Amino acid sequence: MGVDHCGALDVGLHMAGGDLMPSPSAFSALVNRFGFGTVVMVWIALAFTGMGLLFLFWARRMTGSARAKGLRHGLALGLMILIAMFEGVGLLGTPLIGELAMGLADAVPIALMIILLGWTLAPDSPEADTRGGLSVLPVLVVFALVFGLGRTGVQLLGLIESGLAERVLPSLIWPFAMGAAIGVLFLAVTDALRDLSRVSAALAFGLGVFGANWALFMTFVPMVFPDALTDTVLRVGLDILLVTGAGLLLGARRLHAAG
Repeated sequence: MGVDHCGALDVGLHMAGGDLMPSPSAFSALVNRFGFGTVVMVWIALAFTGMGLLFLFWARRMTGSARAKGLRHGLALGLMILIAMFEGVGLLGTPLIGELAMGLADAVPIALMIILLGWTLAPDSPEADTRGGLSVLPVLVVFALVFGLGRTGVQLLGLIESGLAERVLPSLIWPFAMGAAIGVLFLAVTDALRDLSRVSAALAFGLGVFGANWALFMTFVPMVFPDALTDTVLRVGLDILLVTGAGLLLGARRLHAAG
């Protein structure tokens, strides 16, 4: 089972849970011209291939066995994708159960793909010295607060589309949950940043790990929905700034010491 099989699993899971989500009222020009199925398949090929290549790139710098690298990276990335889907509850008023089904339809195949790549293509590396590093809780708290407060502030300023006025509770809860999920991803790959300076490590994670994966995932929105490109680009750019800022606050003393 490779990237293509995991992509096919994604399609199958979305089809199985499709009745739980309302149909969009309008589609993008791409969908109107080439068809929904074609556009989705292009997105799956782009996103899955890109995320797989990103894992293999960072796996060379991560420590431990190849299987462990794939397991922790795959589960962390899958969790982030799953939590990301719940933004629609506050933003668009979509049903919670529908977003759960759609989130699992993306998260499970993506996590499985990364785990399989760890088993097959990622290299083994020596274990890292874990003394003197950050504990898990501060990392999760910093990312949750920085991303949560930052996204909430951006919503209040009206810089991006928001459902804050109509659906206050889910619009307030989601950014903090998403921040914590991003913190989990940081913990999964932080050993790959162990030899970098504070600024370089923050930029590497903000742009090269979170940012690249987030951009690939979010590309679905303007490909499928009309008039979504500007908001998506702004949203992704602001998210990268917030995540990079959280990395800077954590500093150079990360979970794994340089050894």
